[in-house]
This record gives sequence, C-alpha cells and structure tokens, in this order.
Amino acid sequence: MVEIKTAVIIAGGKGTRLEEKTENFPKPLIPILGKPLLEWVIEWLVKNGVKKVVIGVAYKKEMIKNHFGNGEKFGIEIVYTEHDENGGTEDAFKTDIEKSGIEDENFYAMNGDQITNLDLKEFTKFHLKKGGIATLATVNLRTNFGIIETGDENQIVKFKEKGELEDKKMNAGIYIFNKKIKNYLEGGNIEVNAFRKLIKEKKVYSFHYKGTWLTVNDKKELKKAEEFLKELEVPKENTF
Repeated sequence: MVEIKTAVIIAGGKGTRLEEKTENFPKPLIPILGKPLLEWVIEWLVKNGVKKVVIGVAYKKEMIKNHFGNGEKFGIEIVYTEHDENGGTEDAFKTDIEKSGIEDENFYAMNGDQITNLDLKEFTKFHLKKGGIATLATVNLRTNFGIIETGDENQIVKFKEKGELEDKKMNAGIYIFNKKIKNYLEGGNIEVNAFRKLIKEKKVYSFHYKGTWLTVNDKKELKKAEEFLKELEVPKENTF
C-alpha cells in the first residue's frame, strides 16, 4: 500500500474557550499529561510513517516554532507557514499548501486539536480505494442535549441524556487530500466552499470511525483528553 508521508496541521487558533490557559501560550502548547497537545499529534504521525509536517501558525506563533524547531528532535521535518488567525479553515489550508510547496499525490490535513485512536493506515487504504479528491474522517454526531423519542399520541417512549446519534455523522476535522484539492480552495471555510463543490462532483467520501475521538476546545474536553490518555499503555500505536 502507498504510504502518505506528509501532513498539514492548522495550529493558529487562539483557543478562547480555554480561557486563561491560552493567555500566556497558544492552544497547541497546552499541556496534557505534561506534554503539549500538538506534540501528541506529531508523535502519532511519526509512528504512522509521516516524514514531513507543515504547521500553519498565527497566534503566538514564535512560541510554537521555538518548541518544535525544525522537527529534528522528533525525528521528522517540520516547516511553518503563517496565516491570518481570523481567516477561515479554507484560507489556512490554502496558505499552508501553497507556501510549503507540497507536491505529494496525497497528504493528511487536519485541525490540530484532536485526541483519537483513528487508524491512519485503514483511513489511507480507504481513500486510495475510492480515488476521491478528499476523504473526511467522520464520527457519530454528539449532542449536549437530552434525546427524546416519541411514539403514538406523542408519548415519550425513550429518553437518553446527551450522547451520540448513531444515524447522523459529523466531521472529525481529519482529512486526506489529493493534490487536486488545490483547484478547489478559494478562501473562507472549507466546509462551506470546497467540500460543497466536491459533493456536487461526487469526489468526496466519508471514512466513518467508531473509536475514540475527542476535541480539546474547552476545559471539560481537556479533562476528557487527559482521562483518555491516562488509560493508554505507553507507548501506544495509532493514538495521539
């Protein structure tokens, strides 16, 4: 199987929902069990055969550059691109891809704030088999509200406090792009622009994943990420 050697990571956001935790340093450097969030991501990519990582930076960018350097201490090549922290995801990916000069046939792309045990090898195999321009990792839709099912005469027959909707999928923010994605990136948010164009052309696919997937957007999610990582054997393949 063809291996993917390059990954693009958007790491420029402020992480405002983490409040005081990002006042003095950027979200990618928030410690989880004594290690920065983005470091977990990079180590996971290295274990999965990635040789080069492009990191798109904005907010407190120099701190990120100083910590990770050229990637030598992590056994990987790291290059940086700079973008507007107020721009959309499509703006960020467009800048990262164009300024870093990526020429790989296929490459990973992601928001840099996920903790998951997604199997990248299976993800890659699926993408190559389908031959699309973009493959999105998707998970069951989560809700913070109580879920109600009704029967005859509007009687409530089932009540589930929060949880997942198994019949609905949501974007996990982890992708595989073919190099042709460059032709679809114009600016704004990628979900609104490029993905909608690819849907019309039937060139985008969903790789549905039922394992662990967490974002780290607020203090509650940060705690969940810590709890998940504590349960892992160290080191653990295919997990960050």
